[in-house]
Amino acid sequence: MGRDSAGGGVRPAGPGDADELLRLRVAVLDGGPLDEAWRTTFREDMRARLGRDPDLLAYVVPADGGGLAACAIGIVYRGYRGPTHPTGRWGRIHTVVTDPAHRRRGHARAVTAALVEALGACGCGSIELRATEAGAPLYRTLGFGPVDGYMRLDLGATRPPPGGH
Repeated sequence: MGRDSAGGGVRPAGPGDADELLRLRVAVLDGGPLDEAWRTTFREDMRARLGRDPDLLAYVVPADGGGLAACAIGIVYRGYRGPTHPTGRWGRIHTVVTDPAHRRRGHARAVTAALVEALGACGCGSIELRATEAGAPLYRTLGFGPVDGYMRLDLGATRPPPGGH
C-alpha cells in the first residue's frame, strides 16, 4: 500500500477516507456552492455510505506519508431494462482526481480502471462520465467514447413538486 508507483496500493475507499475525498473533490469542482454546509453534507454522506451502500463506489491510492494521492468515485443507477441496459443498471463516474504532488504516476488510470471493473461487477451495462479536456485522453484509452445529444435540466432543491404536494 505504501508504494508510490503506477497503480500501487489501489483499494476501495472507506468511511475513514471522507475528509481526503472531500479535499480531492473540492480540487476538481468547477463551480457551485462550496460553503461549509456543502462540505459537511458531502463528508457525512461519504462517511455514512462508503462500504455500506453497494451503489456508491470509490477507489483510492494512499499517498506515502498519509492522505490520498488519487481517487475515483462512482454511482450505480437503476432504471428500466432495455437493449442497452439489460440489467437495468448503469454507472456514472462523478469524480476522478489526482493530487498535484502525485500526478504522472498512473494513479488516475489505476483508480478509474478499478472503478470501471467494480461498476461492471455490479451489473452496469454502460458507464458514463463528463470528461475534462485534460482527462479525455485517459478515458479514451480505457474505451470511453463521446456521446452526443445529452441535455440537462437543473430542477433545484427548492422546486415544489407538481400539484403542490
